[in-house]
Amino acid sequence: MSFLRLSALSRLIVTGKDRARYLHNFCTNNTKELQSGKACEAFFCDVKARVIAHGYVLAFDDCLELWMLGGDEAGLLKHLNRYIITEDVTITSGTEFTTAVAAIGEASAKALLLNAQNPGFELQDPLSCARLQFRDHNGGVLIPTALSVTWAGTSMLWMATPRDSSLMPLPAETGGAAARFEELRIRERFPIIHQDMSIENMAPEAERNTSAISYVKGCYLGQEPIARLDAMGHVNRALRCVEAATSAENFLQASLLSNEGTVAGVVTSAATVANGSIGLALIRASANKGPLHCVVDGANVAVTA
Repeated sequence: MSFLRLSALSRLIVTGKDRARYLHNFCTNNTKELQSGKACEAFFCDVKARVIAHGYVLAFDDCLELWMLGGDEAGLLKHLNRYIITEDVTITSGTEFTTAVAAIGEASAKALLLNAQNPGFELQDPLSCARLQFRDHNGGVLIPTALSVTWAGTSMLWMATPRDSSLMPLPAETGGAAARFEELRIRERFPIIHQDMSIENMAPEAERNTSAISYVKGCYLGQEPIARLDAMGHVNRALRCVEAATSAENFLQASLLSNEGTVAGVVTSAATVANGSIGLALIRASANKGPLHCVVDGANVAVTA
C-alpha cells in the first residue's frame, strides 16, 4: 500500500447560483458544463494568458471546489474576488480546515475506501469526484471529499477531510510514497506553480492543452492570447520531462545546454528513478528535441516527453 499526506494541497470553495458561469469566465477549461460528480483540470490566467494558478475543479450540487498543489492561494483568491460585482458568488478558503491524503495505485485506493458506504465511486474514470460517507466510532456520519486522478497511467485517490475528523483515522504516510508521487507528477508533466511555471509563463507552455484548455468554450480571461498561440501552432518554450544518469539532488536546478552551448532550460523538479533521475524543465522549442547536456556533472540529458 502507498499513502501520502498532501500537505501542500490548497482548497478553495466556490458557492452561489452564479458560481459555474463566473468560474468559467476565469479559467481555461469548460467548467460551466461540468456535471456534478465530475472534475476537470484548468489554468487560471491574467488577461495576457500568464499563469496565476493551476489545478482541478470539482463540481458538486451545491458548490465548486478548486484543488491545487502549491502555488499562491491568496493570490488566486484576490484575483478571483476582484472581479465580483453583482454576481452571486462567494469564494472562500477551506485549506486551513482540511487534511488530505493520496492513495497511490488501485489497491491503495480500494483500501482507503474499504469502509465507505459508496465504495463504487473510486475508479469510475480518471477525473470524478464524490462526497463519501463513513461511520465514526459513535455511529455518526463523516463525509470527506474524494477525487479520482490518473497520472502517467497510475490511478490515485485524493481524499480531503476536516482537520479534526476522527475518520478511520487517515492512514499514516508510507515510506517511499512521496518519491513515487513526485515521479508520477513529473512523468505526467503536472506543473507546480511558482516552481515549474510562474506568472512569466503562458498556459500553453505547459503543453497540457488536451486536458486543461478548451478551445471551443468561448470567451474567458486570457482567451485571445491562447487562441493566437494555437493559430501559430507552437510555443517558444514547453514543459518537458527530462532524464539523466545523475542524482536527483544534482539534477534539480541544473542548467541544460543545447548543442550550441546556450542554456535551453533549467530543471525545476527532480525525482530519483532506477537509472538516475527524471525532472521537469521549460525548454526552448528550438532545443527540445535534444540531446541536451547537464552542466552539473556532464551527464547527457534525454527529453522523454
